[in-house]
Amino acid sequence: MNQIEITDPTRNDSKQTPPAIQLIDVDKSFANGNQTVQVLKNVNLTVPSQKIVGLIGTSGSGKSTLLNIISGILKPDHGQVCISGAASDKFNDWSSVSYMFQDDRLLPWRTAVGNVEFALEAGSMAKKERAQLALDALELVELESFEKAFPYQLSGGMRSRVALARSLVTEPRILLMDEPFSRLDAQTRGLMHQELLRIHQLKHMTVVFVTHDVAEAALLADQVAVMTPRPGTIHEIVDIKLALPRDITQPEVTSYMQRLRALI
Repeated sequence: MNQIEITDPTRNDSKQTPPAIQLIDVDKSFANGNQTVQVLKNVNLTVPSQKIVGLIGTSGSGKSTLLNIISGILKPDHGQVCISGAASDKFNDWSSVSYMFQDDRLLPWRTAVGNVEFALEAGSMAKKERAQLALDALELVELESFEKAFPYQLSGGMRSRVALARSLVTEPRILLMDEPFSRLDAQTRGLMHQELLRIHQLKHMTVVFVTHDVAEAALLADQVAVMTPRPGTIHEIVDIKLALPRDITQPEVTSYMQRLRALI
């Protein structure tokens, strides 16, 4: 197993950019009837700022649970979670962290722009400003011509773009993605990969995405964290040392895919 360097989040070093995300000895269990099932055990992971990191592993290895802990939706039973150098229980800028779920979760009675605008409605922002930011986000994902379309009028790929726009409208520094493209056909998924890489290059945000697809991990990620079967822990970190964008026909990409499959 690879050794993972853990940075002290309390260290005051102005020359060092803190990691975007840091997990230190994280455990998580759930009650299942009269039993307790341990889902995560002693998870240590450091996600560098502005990098794309993939989480892969078998079903039930705790990938989505780990993402929910990073997002603050769940609290770990033990261990520490740090976001941008601050302990998560003291972190007060959760608007800088966005989550894109496996399902697009679009509201069927709202237009595309209305669905994107929904992400801004919890605050006190004026409606006119919310609407403009939502339009800007749709333009970012190249859907500005479909602002008034309802979800039923959009293809699967277009719905995913709206969901992505909704995740980006708050200008997050960290984007968490739980198998966001798994329900798309192969061609549309490939287009969404290109879209994600294009937006990442523009916005320089940190991305952590869960996937079961080793090809997706090898094509998108700077690093891939491979998790063990339950209780999940980090088995190995694989650095993908290939320039972006990548092509699945590249022998180097195939080699990384084979390595990831062997580790799962």
